[in-house]
Amino acid sequence: MADLTPHVAVAVLAGERVAGPLAERTGHAVATDPATHAAEVARLSVDADLVVGVAPTPWPQHTALHAATSVEVAKYRGVVAWHGLPLLLDALAQAAANGVAGGAHLLVTAPDPGPDATPEELTFLREVTEQVAARTDATARSLAWRGTSRTPTAVDALTSVLTVHGRRDVLELPVAPGTPADPQLLDVAAQHGGRLTTVDLRAGFVVDALAAVVATVVAQELSSADAAEVPS
Repeated sequence: MADLTPHVAVAVLAGERVAGPLAERTGHAVATDPATHAAEVARLSVDADLVVGVAPTPWPQHTALHAATSVEVAKYRGVVAWHGLPLLLDALAQAAANGVAGGAHLLVTAPDPGPDATPEELTFLREVTEQVAARTDATARSLAWRGTSRTPTAVDALTSVLTVHGRRDVLELPVAPGTPADPQLLDVAAQHGGRLTTVDLRAGFVVDALAAVVATVVAQELSSADAAEVPS
């Protein structure tokens, strides 16, 4: 029986650190930037059956670029976000489980997307928070942005948890793998007599997640192709 698995290439926006390791998992991956992405995808599509576009951070981004590239290159499938990937949600929940079980307040954070962020670029944080809470039975939880333009800011949220709600043990869970503890937040916790622990998925997890994203896209393409071949 012939191998019907498509030859896949991956174009990773701002993916300089992950394109090499991802290529070892998927066969072919290159780093791009917004200015070169469409041209690089067109080049990849000459030899590939399918070109997947994705970014190494999980929240929604590059929506217009993915849409425009799809119009230019029929073989292109752009992944706007992967924050709903079960592999990511399960890993975040596992990282937070011990702290939550020990009574810590769960604070889920992400980088501030800026004042011009669209609703789509904001709602993901609540979606991730609820999914992690459901997996860990976290009843004491909140979300916040690391930055100053979107509220609640991480500084304000942490201050409120410690001073208004009287919690002393807070577990920060950054959505993006490879996010270190924030010294400013550690100072805020110390000033109010609390303890802040930041649990982070290793940076290498991004490659695992992106490989799973690509596999999901390929599976969807194969399923669509099978459905199209079913006689009416």
